Amino acid sequence: MVRAKAAAALAAGLMPILCIGETEEQWTAGQTLEVLDRQLEDSLPEGAAADNLIVAYEPVWAIGTGRTAAADDIQRTHAHLRRRAGDIALLYGGSVKSGNAREIMSLAEVDGVLVGGASLDAAEFWAIYRAGQAAAGA
Repeated sequence: MVRAKAAAALAAGLMPILCIGETEEQWTAGQTLEVLDRQLEDSLPEGAAADNLIVAYEPVWAIGTGRTAAADDIQRTHAHLRRRAGDIALLYGGSVKSGNAREIMSLAEVDGVLVGGASLDAAEFWAIYRAGQAAAGA
């Protein structure tokens, strides 16, 4: 179903953001990479490329909880995804806020962040934007 929706978005000239992520149970069991591989394989539409699709790693257990994956876990996971997704942009999502955005966006394999609840607060969202500029050396 996700693949069909992504393909429909591409056909309509939109750039889909394909969100993948593991549950807390899968994370605790050490199944993150296997789960993400399966989700990516099952969800990437035909013709997906860096100029028409974005992939966001968003651990289900981090969504809206205030909990964020450790930086070394994010880097390791994104490095694994990079080998699978090539030059498709990879975002990290999951309780991104101004206090952790710079560290996350400074990681070598992270191309940006997918901001959820923090985007509802203009000052917080602006602080995340500024953290991105700082991480990029702007």
